[in-house]
Amino acid sequence: MTEGMNRRPAKAKTSVCWFAPLQLLRTAQQVAIATVFGQNADARVIEALARPLAGTTLGPGTLAKTAEDARRTPGIHDYSGKHTPFWIDYIADTGDGWDATYTVAYYASQPTLALDRAEAAQGAPLLSTRRGDILILGGDEVYPFANYENYERRLVLPYSCAFPPDEAGSHDSPEVFAIPGNHDWYDSLVSFSRLFCSKQSFAGWRTPQTRSYFALKLPGSWWLLGTDIQLGSEIDGPQREFFQAVAEGMTPEDKVILCHAEPHWLYETIYPATYRYRSVHELESNFGERIKLYLAGDCHFYTRHEGPGGVQKIIAGGGGAFGHVTFGPDDSSLRRRRVSDDAVVQGRLPAEDVATGYEKRCVYPPVRTSFLSAAALPFLFHWKNPTFGLATAVAYGITGEALLHPNTVASSLDAMGREALARVFTDPFSLFWLVTTVFGVIFFTDTHSPAYRWTGGFVHSVTQVVAALLVAWAAAVATQGAIGAESIWQPLATITLTALGGYLVGPLILSLYLVISLLAFRRHRNDVSSALRSPDFKNFIRLTIDENGTLTIFPIGISKAATKWTAVTGGGSKLMPQNGTEPILIEEPVSFPPSLRAADR
Repeated sequence: MTEGMNRRPAKAKTSVCWFAPLQLLRTAQQVAIATVFGQNADARVIEALARPLAGTTLGPGTLAKTAEDARRTPGIHDYSGKHTPFWIDYIADTGDGWDATYTVAYYASQPTLALDRAEAAQGAPLLSTRRGDILILGGDEVYPFANYENYERRLVLPYSCAFPPDEAGSHDSPEVFAIPGNHDWYDSLVSFSRLFCSKQSFAGWRTPQTRSYFALKLPGSWWLLGTDIQLGSEIDGPQREFFQAVAEGMTPEDKVILCHAEPHWLYETIYPATYRYRSVHELESNFGERIKLYLAGDCHFYTRHEGPGGVQKIIAGGGGAFGHVTFGPDDSSLRRRRVSDDAVVQGRLPAEDVATGYEKRCVYPPVRTSFLSAAALPFLFHWKNPTFGLATAVAYGITGEALLHPNTVASSLDAMGREALARVFTDPFSLFWLVTTVFGVIFFTDTHSPAYRWTGGFVHSVTQVVAALLVAWAAAVATQGAIGAESIWQPLATITLTALGGYLVGPLILSLYLVISLLAFRRHRNDVSSALRSPDFKNFIRLTIDENGTLTIFPIGISKAATKWTAVTGGGSKLMPQNGTEPILIEEPVSFPPSLRAADR
């Protein structure tokens, strides 16, 4: 039963405006604090010491000696005896704006979901899926940073509306396991642990996990492993020993689904000199060819790479955060920088990148769609980020004052330039401000390429300084003509007009710089995407294991998030979407037969 149109809940949050000046400062502060505390007080080690499960044979830091010991290791949850088909939902990068987050939560929480086939199979019958017996939250559960309020308003509220706690009894409720991403780590996992590791409830799901990493033994000899790579892409000692114990308890027929918060296979390909996942690879080596499926979020799109023997590496970070454009660094073939032990000891990386045999098979949204969206950024930046211009207004006002006197009488551009240079070399503040501005913009530039950071950042900074100078000169000329150079109000009017010009021109130059960087040099993909703040092209994954042990992957896409809602009474979700698009299969399901041992390939 439905009622009339209803607005979002009063406590619902809109999507994060990453380019809001205060948000930029808060994010920088949180990153700095989390980095310092994360390096010096690893919450995962404290967690392992403080939360061993009662009645287990293994304490923290102790390896399993037998398969039975491994199965009783803290953090292992056994579902192998559950009825099949057994369903699992995987949703990553949630907890941003209400519209996108609730749209995904609504469709994922429905008891059944009928899906249109992929474009290549249009006209085929709908595929029926059902809500997962287990929900995996794949990282970055909340934005912009972790705290109690953000979790409650950006994550718990939409999921509680989509799947209220009273919709299932305490023994029949599905269960949820969460993997922390970098945004969850910004308060050192305090809020994450309170929500997911205290055996409370999360909306209509139970939360049985007690640590930030876990192992699930599933039907059909499948395992699902969730890791915690913290902020520095590292695996801590107790976690490494935990997964070693899990590996020792496996049989040769067991197969693994491995979930990370970050897709290291992608980052190693596009940023080979920056990302080093040595401890992650060491962990993965414990399971070797048992790993058949890698899952990760962090990138807010869907992409699938297929490797030797049909092994899949899938990124599905479309749970609610702003959509990442899929046009960017070339990832058509995955590569990995070969690192020898000698190179590590000597503190250097060899130049050789080796192919891994993984090729891209599918991407969502389509690259052409992303290209056109990115190209539109200069026309959308002010609308999507209305407060960013306040920062450039202040910057332009100070720059104009530092380089050009408000009642300047410069009669030409050449004279204006000479006056500005004279100010720089005679006024210490002018020189200080110019150097600070240039280096500040360079610091903002894409950090994964030092050469591009210095060249692109320098060009961008000089363009902004020249634009500020031209705006200030035009403002001075205009105010002199309007109120006269002798008026005591002329300097104030000039600075005010310069600031207004900075509000309009500064963001435009930034957006042009970002678009040129992406479309011409494939840099700043994250910045372009966060500036667009697109709630569309969401995705999540539904997995099922049948009675024969066959695992099937259903990649689900939602091209347009809902923005209008109708209140619902009589049970189930509290709000029903009234617009947006229905979920579809992004591509045809991918299946793993029950036997995928290397000898069978």
